[in-house]
Amino acid sequence: MFGSDPSEYVLKSELAVCCNGIGTVYLAKHRPSNEFITIKKFKMDRAKLEENSLIRDEILTMRQLCHPNILSFHSTFVNSFEVFVVAPLMCFCSCRDAMNNLFTTGFPEHIVCLILRDVLLGLDYLHKKGFIHRSIRASHILLNRNKAVLCGFRECSCLVSHGERVATLHNLPPSSVKSLNWLAPEVLEQNLLGYTEQSDIYSLGIATCELANGLEPFSDMATTFMLVEKIRGHQPALLDCSTCPPPTGGDSGVGDSIAETRQIYGMRKFSDNFHNFAEMCMQRHPIDRPTVAQLQNHVFFKQIKHMTLFEQLLASGIDTLDCTKIKDENIGLSCDFGDMNIDGTFEWDF
Repeated sequence: MFGSDPSEYVLKSELAVCCNGIGTVYLAKHRPSNEFITIKKFKMDRAKLEENSLIRDEILTMRQLCHPNILSFHSTFVNSFEVFVVAPLMCFCSCRDAMNNLFTTGFPEHIVCLILRDVLLGLDYLHKKGFIHRSIRASHILLNRNKAVLCGFRECSCLVSHGERVATLHNLPPSSVKSLNWLAPEVLEQNLLGYTEQSDIYSLGIATCELANGLEPFSDMATTFMLVEKIRGHQPALLDCSTCPPPTGGDSGVGDSIAETRQIYGMRKFSDNFHNFAEMCMQRHPIDRPTVAQLQNHVFFKQIKHMTLFEQLLASGIDTLDCTKIKDENIGLSCDFGDMNIDGTFEWDF
């Protein structure tokens, strides 16, 4: 249905610039079907040789994947010096975007639980196919009103080489600078033991803290200190009344915004199962971490047995826009998706 003729698509609004300025993500409309979609357009004449390889490998990887919780694409084609990737529209963009705009101190526990359930379904499929994602973080989890999907496959690598499955990988992801805070200690160590798909479990634990706290773990540390802390086994914590008590009258040197944020953390309480889930994922040694299948059976997920993401977003006061009912007159430089304005500052990078 989605062809390779650029005239079939109308670019409505710029969502984000990515890949060092080479790629731009647009909200677009497919003329024949009147369906709103997203298009990532790469200007290949601006790309370096290694960037060309990464873009090619990402598209080839995505062609091999087909799962409801893995971002797929409708079509890819080349026009002149540009590569177009046409993908479904995820109306809340990435989890990082949703936190920046709506949940500045993190998602409620039930929403995090629903997001993690979907991510684990996608990750289970990915690992069974022999892939390691290597870049699980909030900006690589996209949301719509019904589900979360995993994206960001530029760092993805396969454990199958020349028809045989290798035991471990040793190389650092080629463009891993932005993902260092989420990478497992064994990936950062670069030793002879290498790493396996269990490194994704550690990254999931870091992403769990990010989703719950609204903050990127280790963001206040120098890179070398972050590495030392991970090797020593330091784990970020879920911020609630048990780990971040509210400010007292003696905290006079703390700014108003920081004190207000700490007050929010100190007034909420996450379940013990939530804390346990995050701690299990972030174990220092890969052998001590649970597998995806074990995490899927964690008692943490019992609380959402009869819940949906749509219901929980509504309960949080979020206007859950139906993407199929967007009208042309609502699309402009500021397209309203719930309470979010599309102004080119999003981190949507599928």
